[in-house]
Amino acid sequence: MHRNITFKRMALDIFQFFRAQKAATGLLGPQFSRSHEYVEIDMTYRCNIRCHNCNRSCTQAPSTTDISFDRITAFLEQSIYSGIRWKRIRLLGGEPTLHPKITMIIDKLMAYKVDHNPKMRIVLCTNGAGQRVGEVLSRLPGDIVIKSTAKGKRQRLFRPFNSAPIDSVFYRFADFAAGCRILKDCGIGLTPSGYYACAIAGGIDRVFGFQIARQQLPSPSDDMRDQLVIACRYCGHFGFLWPTRQQKTSPSWDTAYRKYHQSPSGDALT
Repeated sequence: MHRNITFKRMALDIFQFFRAQKAATGLLGPQFSRSHEYVEIDMTYRCNIRCHNCNRSCTQAPSTTDISFDRITAFLEQSIYSGIRWKRIRLLGGEPTLHPKITMIIDKLMAYKVDHNPKMRIVLCTNGAGQRVGEVLSRLPGDIVIKSTAKGKRQRLFRPFNSAPIDSVFYRFADFAAGCRILKDCGIGLTPSGYYACAIAGGIDRVFGFQIARQQLPSPSDDMRDQLVIACRYCGHFGFLWPTRQQKTSPSWDTAYRKYHQSPSGDALT
């Protein structure tokens, strides 16, 4: 079972807070850069449980948006053309097993792995909750690594994702272009909207409607820091915030969610 909050991670977050201040990045440069080895694919924003502080806003801004099969196919084709050999591809959500074409997508990824990148790991991250999810997991090929949080009705400890740094005086000297360790640990994000320096930035963009996604696989020279400058100022993973089981929402997010729910489509703002 995967644990989201550990003492080690909290200690790293405290260090990250100080390392991401403008004085530190001006002297030493940014601590983190976007990954060239890992990819996280946000398969869908559908979810069968309602966690507080969800960093894809599946609880706070529900959506049935799924990534298209064509977008994943284009990603794999561009990876082959560019000669990129990913070390790991993670499938997330929402709950990725709720994607209507999950079987087709898994088959496509497995074919890519066998034909072009046999050493690559494919990891599916799931909440492991419910019969439908369990049935999909039971049919996955043995080469797929299942990373389950084994969530249930009881709320887990999460970072207060919706406590936007921009709403706190403690972050007035922060360099948001510095990003955080999610860039290195998790990889670039491919979401229904396109490519981001991390998939969480895609979830932020879905609600705020910044429309900052790349539509093509970023070139190796693209550091994507322009996205970080915008998204990280709203992300509770930037720096250090004390974990909680309660939903905590700062003013910027309150406004964004209100506009989201008032929009005619009931989905990302445009």
